[in-house]
Parts: sequence; C-alpha cells; structure tokens
Amino acid sequence: MGKKDFDEFIKKQRAKASEEVDIDWDLKRDEWLTYLDQLYKKILTMMKKYTKSGDVSVEYRQKTINEERIGEYKAKTMTFKFKGSEITFDPIGTILIGAKGRVDLKGSAGTVKFVLVNKQSVGVRQKIAVNISGESKAAKKEQKVEKIEWDWKIATPPPKIEYIELNEESFFDALMEVING
Repeated sequence: MGKKDFDEFIKKQRAKASEEVDIDWDLKRDEWLTYLDQLYKKILTMMKKYTKSGDVSVEYRQKTINEERIGEYKAKTMTFKFKGSEITFDPIGTILIGAKGRVDLKGSAGTVKFVLVNKQSVGVRQKIAVNISGESKAAKKEQKVEKIEWDWKIATPPPKIEYIELNEESFFDALMEVING
C-alpha cells in the first residue's frame, strides 16, 4: 500500500504544481523595495521641518534580508538622530501573511509596526476555509480578483490588530511612543 499511496501523492503534487501561478520573485522584491522608498519619502516629508533646522539628522544603512524564494538582498534602513535619542526604520520583508511588506520603527522605548496593506483594509480579519479532498475546482465558489491599491499603515499590537492610516498625526504619535516622549 505504501508505494501506491506515494504514487497517488506524487500525482496530486504534479496536478497542484501545474495549477500554481508562476510568481516573479525578483519583481516581487523590486516592488517591495520601491514601496519601501516611498515610505521613506513620505516620512522625510513629515520630518522636513526638523531635518531642515538641523534638530534631526538622517542616516541610511544597508541591511541584508534573506527571504524564502526571494533569497538574499539588500534593503535600506533609515535612522533619525536627535539629541539624546535615535529611531530606526528597520525593513522586515515582503513574504508575509496579510501584508505586502513590513517595516519596524524601533526606538529606546519599543517598536511600532508599519505594514503595507490594502488601502481599504482596517485590520486583520480571520477567515476559515474548508477544503474537501477530491472536490473539483468548479465546485469552489469563484472569487472576483480586484486590483489592490497598497498603502502604508500603522498596525496596532495583537491580539486585535487594527490598521491606522499613516498621516502626520499618527506618525508623530508612533514616534513619541518609541522614544518614550
């Protein structure tokens, strides 16, 4: 029975592989890095008053990230330094459940998570799906795939994770939280 079961397993794996959509992992990485740059530009715009006056300085470093299927690549961290404190935007990656990317804002008093999610999303939803072995694809309810507009938001801590729109007010609230201001 063992070999027969294994043959059936291999047959199912082949069928599954032929159904899977090919993902361009290099494109996925490049999109993620573009969105990361967009986040940094947005933050720099909010901090312009302070960087221009010299009260805050900005420094960039390279970080190596290694993600399954994408492999190893370099991403930019952004650090703001000001008298007695510094905060760093630390990119985590793009292969995540429920988000296209995550960056942690780290300071001496903690961490705030910035996530790249559907602009319409207000938080993490839980969805349960049941798959019946042997069920045909035609029996499954077809879902309409909509184009997602990605946006950076601030994620509240678990257990009930909600997404807060990233604007000046929410950014400076997050900033004060991580510097214990």
